[in-house]
Amino acid sequence: MGDEMVRVSRYTRRLAALAAATFLGAASPALAQFAPDPSADPALVARGEYIAKAADCMPCHTGDKSKPFAGGLALNTPFGAIYSPNITSDRSTGIGKWTYDEFVNAVRNGIREDGAYLYPAMPFDAYTQITDDDMKALWAYVRAIPPVPNTPPDNQLEFPFNIRLGMLAWRELFFDQGRFHPTAGKSDAWNRGAYLVNALGHCGDCHTPRNLMGATKAKAAFLGADIDGFWAPDIDTASLKKTWTPETLASFFASGSAPGKTSVFGPMAEVIHDSLSKLTADDRAALVTYLFDAPPPADKPAVQKASPLSADVYARASKLYIDNCAVCHMDKGAGRGDTIPALAGNPAVVAAEPYNIIMAVLGGLPPGGTYGAMPSFAGRLDDQQIADLANYVRTSWGNTAPPNVNASMVAAWRATANVPDYGTQAASAFTCPDVGGAPGSDGPDAKAVAALSAMMAGGQRSIPMMVDTYKAASGSSGSGTIVDALTAAYCPVVAKSKAPDWQKTAELRRFTLQAAMEVSRRTVSGPVDSQPIAWALPVGPGLVLKEPASLADKLACPADDGKAVPADLAAGAAKLLAGVKPPMQGAAIASAATTLYQQNPKARPADVANALIASYCRTVAQVKTSVAEQNALLNQFAGQAVQTLQLLPPRKTVVEAAPAAAPAPAAPAKKK
Repeated sequence: MGDEMVRVSRYTRRLAALAAATFLGAASPALAQFAPDPSADPALVARGEYIAKAADCMPCHTGDKSKPFAGGLALNTPFGAIYSPNITSDRSTGIGKWTYDEFVNAVRNGIREDGAYLYPAMPFDAYTQITDDDMKALWAYVRAIPPVPNTPPDNQLEFPFNIRLGMLAWRELFFDQGRFHPTAGKSDAWNRGAYLVNALGHCGDCHTPRNLMGATKAKAAFLGADIDGFWAPDIDTASLKKTWTPETLASFFASGSAPGKTSVFGPMAEVIHDSLSKLTADDRAALVTYLFDAPPPADKPAVQKASPLSADVYARASKLYIDNCAVCHMDKGAGRGDTIPALAGNPAVVAAEPYNIIMAVLGGLPPGGTYGAMPSFAGRLDDQQIADLANYVRTSWGNTAPPNVNASMVAAWRATANVPDYGTQAASAFTCPDVGGAPGSDGPDAKAVAALSAMMAGGQRSIPMMVDTYKAASGSSGSGTIVDALTAAYCPVVAKSKAPDWQKTAELRRFTLQAAMEVSRRTVSGPVDSQPIAWALPVGPGLVLKEPASLADKLACPADDGKAVPADLAAGAAKLLAGVKPPMQGAAIASAATTLYQQNPKARPADVANALIASYCRTVAQVKTSVAEQNALLNQFAGQAVQTLQLLPPRKTVVEAAPAAAPAPAAPAKKK
C-alpha cells in the first residue's frame, strides 16, 4: 500500500470531499481518552473508549491542545470556515445537557438536539449502522469527558451554504438510515470486518469518490479518491490482492510498517496511531478478512436501489418531492409532529386506490385537527409530474403501495376541479361550469355532450355506459376530456332541479367524482381495489363510492377488528343498525348516515360510510339468498349512504390549538 496509503485527517478528508457539494459543516462526534466518571459503569465506559478508537474520531474536536474535546478546530473550505463544536460534558457550551436520545439522533441521524440538520462532514451516513449496544457504550464514554467551558466561533460559511435546510435534498437522495445487519452465509470474522469498515471506521468516506452533491458514488466504492491534495488509494478487493497478503496488511494496520515494503507517513500515520493500532488483533484480522472479500459495489445508492421505480422516473420524481414537498413533509416523509402529517406509513398514502393522494396534490387540503392547510399544486405540476410524484411517495421510505398512478388517471381527477367548491361565489349562484380541456385542447365534443345530456334528462344514470357512449360518439379517449364531457352533460340536468344551489353543486360534484372514478379505473391494468365489495374511498376531505368490479364467490365482509374502519365508528354503526332487516329503505339509510356523521364530528366522511357498509354487510351475509342478491342489497345500501354524505352541507373546520394556547375559533373550510 505504501505511498498509496495516504489518508488525510478526519476533518480535512471529509470536508475536502464535500467541498464540491453544497453541504459542509458539522463535526463528527469525537470521544475522549479521559479517565471515566467514577459513577459510571467502568466496563461500559471502557467498551465505549474502544468503540471510539475503532470509529477513528479522536482528534476532531480539539482546536486548542489545552482544551481537548472543547471544539474550535477551524476548517477552511472553499465556501468559508466552519468550527468543530464542544463535545465535553460542559452544560453551557458543550453537550452536558443532552439526553441519550438526542445523542443518538445526532450520531445516527445527523440531527442536532435543537432539530437542525448536521452537514455530511459528520459521517452519520456510516454511523447510522452502529448497533444499540455500541451506541450505549459510546454514550457512557462521552458522559465521562470532563467539562471544559469553551464556545467555538460561529461558522463563516457563505450563502447559501450556511442554510442547513439545504440538507433536505442530500438526505432525501443519499441518506439511508438503518442498523447493521450481518450477511447470511458469511463468517463471524467477515461480518465483524464489514461492521468495522462500513459503520465504525467509515472507510468508504475517504476511499470512494464523490458526486457533485458530496455523496459517495455507489458504483465506485473503495476505488480511491483525490482529497485535498492527498490520494486515498484504491482499496477494493481486486487491487489489494495484487500487492498485499492478509498477513502483511494486518501487520501494516498494527504498526504502520510493512517490512521490505513501506512505512506509513503523512496523515495515514495518525490513523494508524490513534485508531487501527489500538484495535485487537482479532479485529484487525476481521478488517482484512472483509477487505479481501468485499462484495462488488452497488450500481446505485441504497435509497434508489430499494425503489421499484425506473432510474429515470426515480430521478425526476425525487426532485419533484424535494422541490415541492420536502420543506413541509421533511426528508424521508417524516412530517413535522402534530403540524404536518408524515407520509411514511400514512394509510391514505399507501392505500391500494391512489385517488386520495392524487386529489390532495391537485386540490390541496383544508386545515384539520392540529394540521395546517395544504396548498393545491394543480397549477404547478402537470399530469405526468403528479403521477411520478404520487408513485414516488407511495413507494419510498418503507411504503410498499403499488406505483399504479399514471398521467391519464391524474387527468381524470383534475377534470373534477371544474366543479366549483362549496362556499364559493360560483357555487352559491349555480351556473354550469365552463368545460374544456387543457391549454391547446378544444374540450369535449359538443354534439356528443348534447346527446349524453338528453339521455340523462330521460333518466339514464349509468356512468360506465355513458363513458362508452361518449367515447364511441366522439372518438376521444382522453381521461380528462371524458370527465369534462360527462360533467358538461349532467350540469344542465341538475340546474333544472328545484334544489338549493349548494345542493345542486354537491350533486354535480358527486356525479363528477364517480365519473372520475370510473374513467381512472380504466387507465390501469390489474386490480387496484383494497375491498372486493362496495366501499367508500376518501378523496381529499370528501369521499367517492367504489363499486366492485365483479361479484365474488362469497360476500367478503371486512373483519370487525378496527383495521378497515376505526373501532369507535364500527361500534356506533353496529348500534344504529342493530336489528335491521334487509332491504333498508333509502330514508332509513340516509338517516343512519347523517346520524353517525353528526355523532362523530372529527371522523372522515369515508370512514363514516365504511363503518355503516361493513356493519350492514355482516347483516346481509346472513340473508339466505344468492350472492348476486346479497351484493345488490349491499350496493344499494352503500350507494345511498355515500350519496347522503356527499350531499350533506360541509362541516366547519375546527383547528385544534396546542395545549398551552387558547382554542382557535371555528372557520369554514376553504380551498387553498
